[in-house]
Amino acid sequence: MAVQQRASGVFAHVQSLVDSYIISPQTRERYWNQAGTFAQEQPLLFTFVVAQLVFSFLPLALFASFVLGTLLLSLISALLFSLFWIGVALLVLVPTLFITVSLAFVFWVWAISSFLISKWVYDRIPVSIKGQSEVGLPNGKKLVVDKGEGKGDFKGEVQNGV
Repeated sequence: MAVQQRASGVFAHVQSLVDSYIISPQTRERYWNQAGTFAQEQPLLFTFVVAQLVFSFLPLALFASFVLGTLLLSLISALLFSLFWIGVALLVLVPTLFITVSLAFVFWVWAISSFLISKWVYDRIPVSIKGQSEVGLPNGKKLVVDKGEGKGDFKGEVQNGV
């Protein structure tokens, strides 16, 4: 008895899904009446169409299942193929990123250390000179620079040695 109630409940649920999503009861009743009218007016043609549908249903259903199975197989195969090659590409990408990140880190450390060392050297050497300054040149001559207070206000000349 429970099986019969469960089956009737499932049937009612399927019927409500068909009624609400696929075809309404009014439209279904109209098509049923049209089919009945056609069967009464053209009985030979109606039996021919019904016989064709009955005998062709199994091959059509098998073909549809074959098409769906082939599509499903091709989608799964394409997905697995794509995942395989994505994995292979990741095997190349991860070491490449490790190398490039390491090189970028080494470059960054080099740039920061160069900046800090040059800043330290710049702070230790007197860069701004006011007045007159003499620099000895390797050929025995000396360079005399006379710098004033304004911008661009300087004069330089090379003189013979001491």
